[in-house]
Amino acid sequence: MRKTKPLVSIILPIHNSEKYLPSCLKSLINQSYKNIEIIAIDDKSIDDSFKILKNFAKKYSPRFGQPRGKAGEAGKRIRAYKNIKSYGRAVTLNRLIKKAKAKLIAFMGDSDIAYIHRINKQVKFILDNPKTVAVGSQCVFINDKSKILGKSKFPKENQFIYKSPLHGISMQFETVLVNKSLLPKDVLKFDANSKPYLYSDVFIKLMNYGKFANLSEYLLYRRSNPNVYFSDLRKNIFSLAKLWIKSVANSDYRLSIKSLLLPLAKH
Repeated sequence: MRKTKPLVSIILPIHNSEKYLPSCLKSLINQSYKNIEIIAIDDKSIDDSFKILKNFAKKYSPRFGQPRGKAGEAGKRIRAYKNIKSYGRAVTLNRLIKKAKAKLIAFMGDSDIAYIHRINKQVKFILDNPKTVAVGSQCVFINDKSKILGKSKFPKENQFIYKSPLHGISMQFETVLVNKSLLPKDVLKFDANSKPYLYSDVFIKLMNYGKFANLSEYLLYRRSNPNVYFSDLRKNIFSLAKLWIKSVANSDYRLSIKSLLLPLAKH
């Protein structure tokens, strides 16, 4: 790893996740990569999510730059915010991105658990591969009781991700680290109208500005059933067609409708 370690902004949208949020935040605080900022916005939760977030933010105060009672943890901190009303995932993510200070943006789910070396491995890959705009990883899918449901087999190379850049199919959004320095202003922006393909829409936009990759390591415990992504494809086939039309009309990236549907056919 190079001597100069760039700042990484880990952005965390939160909504009604009191049961899993402590383990999520602990996994971020305990990252082996030290130069991080954790930016979290609670989207008007009705449970104790924001209270938990505030307690963590107080313990890991930016004023001190380290957890109270612990030495050698300088550079870690949590910045906590709360929406005045529930705006939804797209608006919350866009607000988080605007608050991020770093050019390297890592995404995280509020019920997930990050492997201790996740950020370290992804930063190293980005620094060694400067034309990569986004790097994800493999993930272990778990249920609400932390029982393993399955493991991902996402393609590693850009040429295979490029053919079908779908969230949960070729990449898991919550594993991704984005190199924002390769992007024009406001390209990394989420469109609420692109639901249920909110993340895939962003993937397609980023394809114009660099390569994609997935690490072979399992760097995230994802609290979700992997079959839900294929189920969503079947349920929202017309929305998928709209995404394809949009990508052809508004992007240099030319998405093949055949390759887009290939994962569904295989499944």
